[in-house]
Amino acid sequence: MAKKNSFLLFFFIFLSTFSLIKLFENLKNLDAWEYGEWLINYQAGFIRRGLPGEIIFQFSSLLENNIQLSFFIILSTICLLYYYLNYLFLKNIKLNFFNLFIMFSPLFYLFFVMINGVGIRKEILLYLFYLAYLINLSSKNFNINKIWKFLYIFPLILFAHEAMFFYLPYVLLPLLFVIKKDDYKNLIFHSLTLIIICLFVMVIMYINKGTNEHVVSICKSLGLFAPVKCESFGPIYALKDELMRDQNYESIEFFYLDAKFSTWVGFLFYLFYSFFPILIFFYSIKLKEKIIKNRYIFLLILLTFLVFGLPLLHIAMDWSRFFSIHLHLVAFFVFFLQRINIIDYKKSGFFIKLNNFFTLNKKICFLFLLIYSTFFYHEEYFSKDVKLELMYKKIYQNINRKI
Repeated sequence: MAKKNSFLLFFFIFLSTFSLIKLFENLKNLDAWEYGEWLINYQAGFIRRGLPGEIIFQFSSLLENNIQLSFFIILSTICLLYYYLNYLFLKNIKLNFFNLFIMFSPLFYLFFVMINGVGIRKEILLYLFYLAYLINLSSKNFNINKIWKFLYIFPLILFAHEAMFFYLPYVLLPLLFVIKKDDYKNLIFHSLTLIIICLFVMVIMYINKGTNEHVVSICKSLGLFAPVKCESFGPIYALKDELMRDQNYESIEFFYLDAKFSTWVGFLFYLFYSFFPILIFFYSIKLKEKIIKNRYIFLLILLTFLVFGLPLLHIAMDWSRFFSIHLHLVAFFVFFLQRINIIDYKKSGFFIKLNNFFTLNKKICFLFLLIYSTFFYHEEYFSKDVKLELMYKKIYQNINRKI
């Protein structure tokens, strides 16, 4: 137990440290995307994605209107809380090879670290909510009546970023494993109510998607702390964009059809490579739960969740980010199933032998996981010019350029 907790502490302290350094670099450089995304506010009136930025703006009034300092305090608090909740969530789960394999997926924890254009983006708010939600669902003091109230916090996340709507099914699925049959009617009622509320919020977000006047006013409200090229580049500038057009006002409709065959093969391989730990996990376990006892049916359900999120792939290019969110939520749910003790590992077979081998050879296990998680590099977006790269080759080339 002590060794397990020590590893988790080291792992999340490392991730926290790196994330804080990256936050500081982004605010120091006034980065248009990773810094600017959080500064969309309501100073020009209500607008989509403006809630976090308005909180940062209002909090800055307590800091002599230093928006950079306000940004760093609030975002570092969010970041540290996220890793702390991860530690609480995982500390009592057996860290066998399968769980470690999931943790080291390139699209999971290390995605923040390995991909330059990601950083701490607004999906971390969804992760915070989901972790707190699953911890409550799996706690000894679980109370279904409190969970219904907890459920209605989700629509608030849409005021930070409306794209989180496409991950709503992950919120409802865990309830099937903890509520009693007598509560199914309540589950249907609250689920439908939640969906209606979320759809209503989505309509509001669409109506208030933004104009050029909003862009100018928001950038002026940030003053010297505005991100670089605030009025001509980045998420704030993108508020004025019409759906299916990029920042050059060119159409991005069916942009993915322009990609080369090699680009598609590289991206699909990267997805399979990243989700492989999830697949191998479900191949090696049995579910005790009577509702979804067949693990293949369960995988089919998760596949429908991916389909539910497909509209995002048509209207935006951040494909790696979108699939990373899916993987985060699936992984958290897998760990949740273990917290409520409804997973059985097979008693024999190749995978148990594999687990035993890596358990007895921890140095080999760590080396394997490190290489696996850092071997490939793919940008957070998908376009005709992007290709799958070897991470170490990319690092070598960057070093040579600097020399």
